[in-house]
Amino acid sequence: MSEDHPLSLSPLRALVPHQEWAELTRYPTQPYLAGRLMLRQGDEGTQVLALVEGMVKVVRTDRDGRQRLLAFRGRGDILGEMALEGAGVRMASVWAMINCKAALIPGQEFRRLVDNHRLGYPLAVMASRRLREQTEIHDGAVHQRLAVALLRLIEVSEGQRTFDLTREELAQHIGVGRKAVSKALERLGRCRVEAGKSRIRVIDLEGLREAITDSAASEALCGPRHCPSGPVARTVPAPTVKLESRSTARTNAPARSPRGRVGFTEE
Repeated sequence: MSEDHPLSLSPLRALVPHQEWAELTRYPTQPYLAGRLMLRQGDEGTQVLALVEGMVKVVRTDRDGRQRLLAFRGRGDILGEMALEGAGVRMASVWAMINCKAALIPGQEFRRLVDNHRLGYPLAVMASRRLREQTEIHDGAVHQRLAVALLRLIEVSEGQRTFDLTREELAQHIGVGRKAVSKALERLGRCRVEAGKSRIRVIDLEGLREAITDSAASEALCGPRHCPSGPVARTVPAPTVKLESRSTARTNAPARSPRGRVGFTEE
């Protein structure tokens, strides 16, 4: 990956004037507790959600039962607009990662707003950036892709650094196995990222940005920003040999080991 690797994923709110976003969010709002399903894969698309508060994850279940964590979305994004086109069926589920609030826009009303407020171009820009996101998250070494995913999480959450995510979910998101994520976390080091069983915390943003560049990739294990990724090695003190005077040594000769070596005392 190059140093100009883009990370920004501007939500729709950042692509339209304030008045247009106010029009989208004037509809009744619905609160969603963390962990609640907001949109279900396979359901008919009858409405669009404008996310007023919170952060969500978009998950698709394939025909073989495998899950893919497609994306994270935050305040100012819209959800479910693609189901208004084509077959009208939702292609993925949306889950609240934290407590959320969303404006519920009926499908017909959303189409009217798009036509009346010329939202077609901003929506096309948003769709293009989302497609680029899906492509780039699978480009580069695993530790670089993980760094990109974490930095985008921070952007989507508007600065949050701790996330309730498992290594399996991170693996689903960047398209690798769980073991590969564990190795990538080790390479990034605990001074950049701390990972628990179901929670991950970003420590060093600048360190993650450096990990994305080609130069930082080679320095990750031996460069100046290197930090230990495993248990700190313990220093074992050398054994101390007690010295005796010649006269004492003659009367108190040390016992010989079965191999004929003179024994010594460790302290």
